[in-house]
Amino acid sequence: MTKRHPVKDAREQLGISQLELAQAAKLTRQSIGAIEAGRATPSVDVALRLAKILERSVEALFDPAPAGEVVSAEPGRPFTPGRLALAHIGGRWVAHSLDREGLRMAADAISTGKGTSRVQAELLRAPAEAHENTLIAGCAAGLGLLGDRLSAQRGAGRFLTLSCSSTAALEALARNHVHVAGVHLTDAKSGDANIADVRRIVRKTALVLVTLARWEMGLVIAPELERRVRGPADLLRRGIRVAIREKGSGARRLLDEQLRSLGLAKTSALPGALAVHGHIEVAQAVAMGAADTGVATRDAAISFGLRFLPLREERYDLALRAADEADRRIQRLLNALSSQPFRRELASLGYDTRASGERVAQLSAA
Repeated sequence: MTKRHPVKDAREQLGISQLELAQAAKLTRQSIGAIEAGRATPSVDVALRLAKILERSVEALFDPAPAGEVVSAEPGRPFTPGRLALAHIGGRWVAHSLDREGLRMAADAISTGKGTSRVQAELLRAPAEAHENTLIAGCAAGLGLLGDRLSAQRGAGRFLTLSCSSTAALEALARNHVHVAGVHLTDAKSGDANIADVRRIVRKTALVLVTLARWEMGLVIAPELERRVRGPADLLRRGIRVAIREKGSGARRLLDEQLRSLGLAKTSALPGALAVHGHIEVAQAVAMGAADTGVATRDAAISFGLRFLPLREERYDLALRAADEADRRIQRLLNALSSQPFRRELASLGYDTRASGERVAQLSAA
């Protein structure tokens, strides 16, 4: 099988024709065809022009290393050896463990060794492919839908979603370990949605906040228990097992607020508490009978056919670096937020998409 040229791959990912690339680079279409077929090697100045247009490095286009190369990467947190997702952010490789992602995502690399601050990663795909990964961190199921939709379409970038709490996503953004962080953290004192926490955690970077959607947070309840669990006070009843999210998540914050109002200082004091990660995992635990209820989103309840008792409506925003707005991958993501097919799919899961794609804040660096 003839190996595809990286110039052709990059051009097709951006959704441009040979003629459009030729015109932008001040070449003929025949010259582009010869380069993509491997019959011609461009001069340095032509290579630089093509790299700029295609948003790749010259090395990635004309001197690609094969899969199997070992690269040194900065490990994301928390890190465990094994399967890795890679991204090239801020001029260096970043590696995220895929242990929590199960087998839903193909790995970019396998870790072969780890020092105190670096991990050695053996690539399972060409570096030029991994270089285009765009990482989105957060806990909304809608992020996975967004990433799948974008990756299935022609254009710049391959979009990967990493499941974690809102706080963990913002911390990863602050360390330049992801491109986009999903957040739903309501400030208990002011009632402010997201901005206070974003300012606190990502202080040194200018950011833009764009709304994914609004959603309802509440109790997901096993159908057979809906008469026993009619509100937060029933979580204190003997025999009720509660699935609780990790600290730093919006769901945990809401649960803590509800329990404090009932005079319970610590969530861990709940009888039969079960620790889980993610809204879907809360609903899954209830559906499987491992828990009777827990705080999650309406879409999680819908996915598992559970009863849902709403407690609060929240705005789910995407935080991204202001400097990245011009990146074609980010432009594709922002355009998809307001597209009718994506909004229609989110709405079918109980999201309010009327504000999807709206820019809600621009925050300067501290």
